[in-house]
Amino acid sequence: MSRETPAQVARALLLKLLAQVDRGGRDSVPIGERSAHAYFALRDLGEGDALHALLESAQAAGGVTLEWGRGAAAQDLRRIRIRDPDQLAAWLGVSRAATQARAILQGLESLMTEAPGWLRDAYADALRQWRRGGAPYRIPGADTARAVNLFKAARAVAAGEQKGLDLRCFGVHLLGDPKALDTLLDPLGTLLRRNPDWSSWEDDTGLFRALGLEKFPPPLFIKGPLVLDYDGVIWDLQPLRPFVALSPDAVRGIQVNTQVPYLMTIENLASFQRQVREVEDHGVVICTAGYPAPALVRILNWLDQVLPADCPCYHWGDRDLGGLRTYDRVAATCGHHRVLPHLMTVPDPIPDPEEAASLVRRGQVAGVMPEASRRSPTGPGSSSSPHPGFRPLGRGWTRDELRALVQTGATKGAAGDLARMWLALGLAPLEQEALDPSSPLAAPLSPYAGPVPEVQP
Repeated sequence: MSRETPAQVARALLLKLLAQVDRGGRDSVPIGERSAHAYFALRDLGEGDALHALLESAQAAGGVTLEWGRGAAAQDLRRIRIRDPDQLAAWLGVSRAATQARAILQGLESLMTEAPGWLRDAYADALRQWRRGGAPYRIPGADTARAVNLFKAARAVAAGEQKGLDLRCFGVHLLGDPKALDTLLDPLGTLLRRNPDWSSWEDDTGLFRALGLEKFPPPLFIKGPLVLDYDGVIWDLQPLRPFVALSPDAVRGIQVNTQVPYLMTIENLASFQRQVREVEDHGVVICTAGYPAPALVRILNWLDQVLPADCPCYHWGDRDLGGLRTYDRVAATCGHHRVLPHLMTVPDPIPDPEEAASLVRRGQVAGVMPEASRRSPTGPGSSSSPHPGFRPLGRGWTRDELRALVQTGATKGAAGDLARMWLALGLAPLEQEALDPSSPLAAPLSPYAGPVPEVQP
């Protein structure tokens, strides 16, 4: 491993001092083993003299003051103290943090006046950090172009300018470069979650899918008695088994081929594969592949319009917060049809009451008590077991997840209905692949319409 040269050591010490001052820190750097390790790693007197000569040059330029030892230690450098930060920055050939922040401000000031409040607040926070030499979103102030492009991209996404464009086309539209957004995706995901409407997304993949920030839309996995206008070619899907995979952005129109018994969306591909192979009927079945991408939302919206008003619609997904979010999006897209959950309310086995009480006491699960059973006996002789109406939530829900579930259950709409049912039944998280496929017409379940059950800590 190569050692640092005297010029590199001197520059590193001075840059450290300048950054320290820009952050509002101390105005000097002590020359000690911990604070200036590389200084003491120089091997011979000649290297030390070369380093001192460079530091004295910075002192002569008016940027710093060098403090030396006394007496026999007069040749030992003790401390480098700032004298004029601007002069030091000029000698080093760099811009100060405040200057870098001004350059970012000039590139974004007019743009941010039109941004939503959450983005203006995020920008103000970032600007304060850049002025102090920080690197918000892992972008240093010296990287002005990248900082400006990050907030340009966030403002454009907030305005919906990416809709109908893949990631590369959006990069050309916004920044004139198809690859311009590739290196911004990590900080962009963090920044976009400053929007309260997007803050619940735990990972960038789901968030970018929801916003359409993907290089290509996911394939459309579909089966059923439909006729598609596929980029000008008419395709009859009914004889194609078990399913077809198409590019959704090439679909120009959809018509129903014959009577459709139901429409069902399925969240995960493995369950979709089993459903279309094991349940033989004329139902229209579509895989959402997680949260529906905008191109798939367009397909679902078309189906919602062409299917008869009395055609039953269902969604089968995971029993978790992501599955709840996906179900809510599908239900919101199908505005002319009520979308019911399929196999998403399968009851968990009720555990032994004593075991349930022990789990609750240890904080491993939370419990739900229905409205009519919330008063449990107290006083001498009362049991430590849960009330007979008490249902423990199964293992797997974290307290944050449970809190989010309760908050969703307090809302109106499909997601609120399903969340209340999960809470009322005391259901645990469940991946849909754990269940066997079945026809949604065999035993449809209606959403729970009662009050949000009380969650017992």
